[in-house]
Amino acid sequence: MSKTNIELENGTYTIHLQTLKKDAKEESAMANYLSQVAVITKDNTFLTIALLFQSEKTITGFQVERRPNEFLEAIDRHVNDEMERRSELFELDELPMNLRARVQYEVEHEGGTFKGDEVLRLSFDPSSIEKVESNQE
Repeated sequence: MSKTNIELENGTYTIHLQTLKKDAKEESAMANYLSQVAVITKDNTFLTIALLFQSEKTITGFQVERRPNEFLEAIDRHVNDEMERRSELFELDELPMNLRARVQYEVEHEGGTFKGDEVLRLSFDPSSIEKVESNQE
């Protein structure tokens, strides 16, 4: 089964995404904690994706699948303690329409703490791609 990849020219782009369960077209419970927009940067063969986590304390870890069953950590991360958000930057070989990811989370509920480690999918909408104007020209 071949993946369908999104082809991009060099530049920086925004793209809309959905956070789905790993084997279903249903939204993952983690959808509320991940921004619905990602930033993609392509520079020749170097491709990165920046994701924004809406709850820095809930999402304790996140990895993306670069190759089958090879999940990679972020190459860079920035935390905004005041807003309790975190952005993470991942390096990819290509941008598939559906990117598998792993999430580790910790949620407080009714006096207890639930921890988990699950696989989910980030589904990108190629029709939503918008090039970001660069001021560095």
